[in-house]
Amino acid sequence: MTDPRLIDAAGWAERLEGDPSAATRARFAAWHAQPGHCEAWAVVTAAHKAVTDVADHSDLLALRHAAVARVALARPPARLAPWAWAAAACAVAAAPLAWWQYPARAPAVQVAAAPVYRTAVGQRLMVTLSDGSRLTLDTASRVRVAYTATERRLVLEEGQALFEVAKHQSRPFVVAAGGRSVTAHGTSFDVRLHPGAVQVALVEGKVIVAGGGAAPVALAPDDVLTASELGVSVRHVPGLPQRLASWSEGRLVFEDETLQQAVAEMNRYATPGIAIADAAAARIRISGSFRTGDVRPFLDALRIGFPVTVRRDRDGRTIIGSRP
Repeated sequence: MTDPRLIDAAGWAERLEGDPSAATRARFAAWHAQPGHCEAWAVVTAAHKAVTDVADHSDLLALRHAAVARVALARPPARLAPWAWAAAACAVAAAPLAWWQYPARAPAVQVAAAPVYRTAVGQRLMVTLSDGSRLTLDTASRVRVAYTATERRLVLEEGQALFEVAKHQSRPFVVAAGGRSVTAHGTSFDVRLHPGAVQVALVEGKVIVAGGGAAPVALAPDDVLTASELGVSVRHVPGLPQRLASWSEGRLVFEDETLQQAVAEMNRYATPGIAIADAAAARIRISGSFRTGDVRPFLDALRIGFPVTVRRDRDGRTIIGSRP
């Protein structure tokens, strides 16, 4: 059985957060002075700090959003049985006692017809949608879900996302991004917004990309389409879509890419970031696999295997330059 002093401590934590007035603090001080209450308060505040410290971790964020998505997007029953109403009332009553499990700075998810999912820099988020499809957001990304009775529509408003589409569904699955629409059935594809362009990489299945005044383009697995105001181009490179979507597994894979390109990708996941001091260093070509946001192994590999210097400036940025 839970120590009632711990329950009291949790209740005081919520009251102090909602009403930090002098009167509330005085009543709390009187409660805190009683035997055993100081220890109970220490346990509750320590638990709150421990969870708050990891509240924005990408994996925890993904679990939290996935759980909410299953509730928010599920069709509500027409009527609740009396026992269900009682259970709901108990859940509401118990919620204040669980505040340290769901900290105040946890991201809010709007329960509405078109929920929006977003990530901050360095975060990754996976959401299971109501039809069983899976949406994975990359760093600094934003997707709006706008399912209707006739269409499963999502809008990529910023960043990059991997879409794994549930099969055997009657409604088409459509992703809108950068003035283009990607229509798929039971497939897996990655969409990324670049400044003035959109990139679609097909991992498996089949998609049709339309919009922008151009004729619709059907993609096959290992196709990568780039569309901008200048037109539409398609490359067929075996394994390239998987490499472009490797971020969804927490990895960045570089294959004979310039250091400038690799640094630009690494900078998407971490601050204050990396800068290249000169053109010669920028042109160096590298290959390798690195964890997103884990800059040190990337820099260590450069120090050991390439003719560059690595140093920190006053602002904490890492500067990479050609070795004399």
